[in-house]
Amino acid sequence: MHLKAIHLRNFRLYEEKLYEFTPGINMIRGPNGQGKTALIEAVYFLITGRSFRTSQNADLIRHGANYFHVEASFIKHGIEQKLRVYYSASERRVTYNATSYPFLSSLLGILQGVVIHPDDSTIVKGSPSSRRQLLDMLLGQSDPLYVHHLTRYDRAMRQRNHLLRARSSVTIDSWEYEMANAAAYVVKQRAAATESLCTHGQGLYKMLCNGVESLGLIYKANGAGDYPLDETENLIMKLRDLYRSQYVRHRHREMDMGATMTGPHKDDLIIALNDKEARSFGSEGQQRSCMAALRLAEWKQLQISSQETPLMLVDDIGLSLDSSRKKHLIDHFSTLGQVFVTTTEEE
Repeated sequence: MHLKAIHLRNFRLYEEKLYEFTPGINMIRGPNGQGKTALIEAVYFLITGRSFRTSQNADLIRHGANYFHVEASFIKHGIEQKLRVYYSASERRVTYNATSYPFLSSLLGILQGVVIHPDDSTIVKGSPSSRRQLLDMLLGQSDPLYVHHLTRYDRAMRQRNHLLRARSSVTIDSWEYEMANAAAYVVKQRAAATESLCTHGQGLYKMLCNGVESLGLIYKANGAGDYPLDETENLIMKLRDLYRSQYVRHRHREMDMGATMTGPHKDDLIIALNDKEARSFGSEGQQRSCMAALRLAEWKQLQISSQETPLMLVDDIGLSLDSSRKKHLIDHFSTLGQVFVTTTEEE
């Protein structure tokens, strides 16, 4: 995959700007406040339909404007293609080649890529939701069925929560069945993705840190207990039955709470260094290194699943790692296809 050019209109501080890129490493260098991060933020938006800096896409609209437009030309499967996104308060429109879609979620899987940015360490030490999002973004880019089941789960859970707060059991069985079926697929895929990230991440972490520490990942599925998630035979069916029984068992207690407390929306990904949880025992540098290794592992997993070369975005490399680990990361860039790096440094 090769991003040839991107055209920005009313995106962040850009009124209108066209950038063209090389197939290899693209260094975006300059002082702060010149739009370096906004440029790769626009690329990431085309990949995921969201920003890595804000949860509100309206923040991406240039001050004084009422919409933004991002257009890209790229090579995929050896064919030149076009992708356009229009966003305003009242309209979202995705156009991929000659086909239009009304939802930003349609962007997932068209362009694929990963971003390393200075706030990544908050994933290690932050809430479980940020770690679940790491898995969701990886799987959302490579498995359309995962997005379908995750969306179904969220919709059914909202309906169940409404019934719980109303202390009503009318139709709750059907929503619990839909939740259990979707949860089983989500948990199975997250567990498999965790195993893959761990396999790739261990070697990449040793590369960054000269092999002095070991990285580990453990997926904690809320409600599944100690059920063996690496089992393959009939796993989805067994998980579905397990979750359905959990929802029935906890129904009355959760009516008192007014919310569903069991399921993949409560799962966590434990990131460990030398068998100790990095959130509690890792230094800031170790946490940054963990995330850099996991982002590289994410890139590798996307490459394997898509049979394409994903984009690698690195924001402000001078802040992310110390000099030794930064050198190892930069040396690794030559293996990653097309790379976009922002920096304020002259060297």
